[in-house]
Amino acid sequence: MAQRRRDAGDLPSPEYLSMAQAGQTPPDQWLRQLRDVHADDLPARDVLRRVDAEDLLVVGGLEIMPKVPHWHRDRMVLVGDATHAPSSSSGQGASLAVESAIQLARCLRDLPDPRAATAYERLRRDRVTKIAVNAEHNNRQKAFGPVGSAVMSVLMPIALKTFLKPTRMFGPVHGYRIDWSLPVAA
Repeated sequence: MAQRRRDAGDLPSPEYLSMAQAGQTPPDQWLRQLRDVHADDLPARDVLRRVDAEDLLVVGGLEIMPKVPHWHRDRMVLVGDATHAPSSSSGQGASLAVESAIQLARCLRDLPDPRAATAYERLRRDRVTKIAVNAEHNNRQKAFGPVGSAVMSVLMPIALKTFLKPTRMFGPVHGYRIDWSLPVAA
């Protein structure tokens, strides 16, 4: 059963809204609320000005999948979202699935069953967990409120010009490389 949580990147809501519950609110009302919440956010404000209410897709809250304790059993191995489905706000779901498939292929190439499955999980679990935890952390930090938003609007330009460099911030995630030629050890 999936955990139901309100992603802080969504519109603020005191409780989780299913797709059916969210659909009870007309799209034009959601669009007004989105425009209010993002009135001072660029480029969101400009993008939302160009959106027509009838083009708005209302889906309800995000489903965050529970952690899977074991990624394999006997000769069955789970890969991608079946094993690790981080919050969609991580932007890493497809990348993690491809990485996992490549690592599993390396393990199957170099190790006999069942050690290949064990090695695959060992190679992947830390990275996947870090990305999922980072996404959860970022989700919680997105909803600052009026005071936090005011402070962030002053601090972020300074931070981006000084210490928050894209390569430093995203390097460990976007710079990840798999060496196909490197043999996998048991």
